[in-house]
Amino acid sequence: MLFFFTNTLRFSILTLVFLFMGMEFAAAQDVKSLLQELENLQNDSLIRLKAQEILEKQDLNGNENIIGKAYYYLASSFDEKNNYKAIEFYKKANELLENDSVLEDSFFRQSRIHTIFSEFPEAMKMALKSLEYNKLNNNLSKVQRDMSYIGYINDRMYEFKASIDWNRKSLVIAKQLKDTMAMAYCFGRIGIAYDELAEKDDFNPKLFDSALYYNNKAAKYAELTGNLGYARTTYSNIGNSFSKLKNYKKAEEYTLKSLAIPGFEESKGVTLVNLGKIYLETGRYNEAKKILDSAMQNTVKYGTRKYQLEAFYRLHELDVKKNDYKNALKNYIDYKSIEDSLLNETKTKQIVEAQEQYKTAEKEREILMQRTTLAEQDLIIQERNYQIFGLIALAVIMSVIGYLIYKQQQLKNNQLKKESELKDALLKIETQNKLQEQRLRISRDLHDNIGAQLTFIISSIDNLKYAFEINDHKLKHKLNTISDFTSSTIYELRDTIWAMNKNKITFEDLQTRISNYIDKAHLSDAQVKFEFNVESNVDTSEKFSSVEGMNILRIIQEAIHNSLKYANAKRINVDVSKKNSNVEFQISDDGAGFDLEKVKRGNGLNNMEKRAMEINGSLDIKSGQGKGTTIILSV
Repeated sequence: MLFFFTNTLRFSILTLVFLFMGMEFAAAQDVKSLLQELENLQNDSLIRLKAQEILEKQDLNGNENIIGKAYYYLASSFDEKNNYKAIEFYKKANELLENDSVLEDSFFRQSRIHTIFSEFPEAMKMALKSLEYNKLNNNLSKVQRDMSYIGYINDRMYEFKASIDWNRKSLVIAKQLKDTMAMAYCFGRIGIAYDELAEKDDFNPKLFDSALYYNNKAAKYAELTGNLGYARTTYSNIGNSFSKLKNYKKAEEYTLKSLAIPGFEESKGVTLVNLGKIYLETGRYNEAKKILDSAMQNTVKYGTRKYQLEAFYRLHELDVKKNDYKNALKNYIDYKSIEDSLLNETKTKQIVEAQEQYKTAEKEREILMQRTTLAEQDLIIQERNYQIFGLIALAVIMSVIGYLIYKQQQLKNNQLKKESELKDALLKIETQNKLQEQRLRISRDLHDNIGAQLTFIISSIDNLKYAFEINDHKLKHKLNTISDFTSSTIYELRDTIWAMNKNKITFEDLQTRISNYIDKAHLSDAQVKFEFNVESNVDTSEKFSSVEGMNILRIIQEAIHNSLKYANAKRINVDVSKKNSNVEFQISDDGAGFDLEKVKRGNGLNNMEKRAMEINGSLDIKSGQGKGTTIILSV
């Protein structure tokens, strides 16, 4: 009896084992067949569908290398249309692939996308990984490609000497491989780096000679390979170098040579603008007008708004030189309109891509939860099938096996739950990092664009005052008012950028900003005596959020401004002290004061109260007719 029982048990277990092995083998063959189809596809939409099918067929314990490849091809299908999604799927592929041939392209593609986003440290990291992988696998042609691209990234980071060094190393391998086009790219990138170094080194003629030498070699090799597009670009670069050297004859020769290459009409807008600039600098205004009009037609036809922007600016310069200030103003307004539009489009694109990234993360989390539920349901079905194939006599043993499977699944579910929690935490960290990068990017945009525009306004007003004899006192006063208001706006913009660039603002940072404002106020009215005191009980290591720091500074600035403008004060004090757990800022003056019950509140007082409420602080205003004014902010 015991012998029969033992043999029956063995037979049942072996039957189940072979059944599962057969099912797994069939599933594995099916997935491998799908992967082979995927590797031969060219259409992005079909690639996505096939990759998703593979991922759905692979359960949570599937072959990691196959899953990694599916994510790689899924990422490649988004390369041109959605860079954020592409990066997301490449990262998943990298985590699963160990030593697969697609890894080299995964790292390189990620490097290119990060370069497009101007995320150069991350781009460099990925390019170096690609180089390391290709060195280990002795793939010489891709080692050469990676070295040259690392040089290009250094060029974008303004590390021009490093760019030259990397491209020289790449050039040695390109010559060894006899890859003429690779040699052309290396020569071109070395030439561009020397051009930038020359300009940086006070337009050094020797460095420009090196730039011209390498760019000429790049053009020669590009023509040998029949790559007329790169030859055209290189001739345009040579023309720019001669233009910087003020050798306009040579500049014109190479720019015309670039334009003479047939085709590539959608890329010729900028070259036409460069030719227009050459004519402009050499006093050939009629020719400049014709070429710039031609450039404008090209940019409108092909939608290259960046080059259209440059064409409007050169037309503005031409009109200024011809003393046609009416058209100069019109062209400058069109130039600013396109510049603002491009800036807004960039910001909108960044916001949309960030939102898309957040939605994708949410969908991925929902899919993961659904897969966990499906996995649990599959296991329940499998347990029921086991019971059908089992024998009644083995009920106790099968119960034990079922219990062990249940415990294993419970452990697996706990693991999945932890992985899900970890993924959520990583997504939050990544989102915070992206938000911080966007904040820094926006602050740079404010500084580089809005700041530059305000500075241009001040410069333009000064030029108007010097260019024309303005006898109208009111007009002269109005221009001075606009100039002073613009200068004030620049200072406020700098304060805003200062706050945006910091997660936390220390008390010392805030103290410095307040002191600077008091010094500025004293310069504007030397009759007023200022005092700024910080009591010894104030903790100078105290930190505020950027919102708190900015609002505190603005309230103090508004209070001082009101004292100077309305109070006719002879003395203004700013005192900082610690009261219980709060920091207290007190701004007082000995001016005319006002009746709190009768005075009509303006935007100044209302804005101070709103700012205090935003940071959960309190604002107390004490004043009386002829008794001065005291404003106490408690944070």
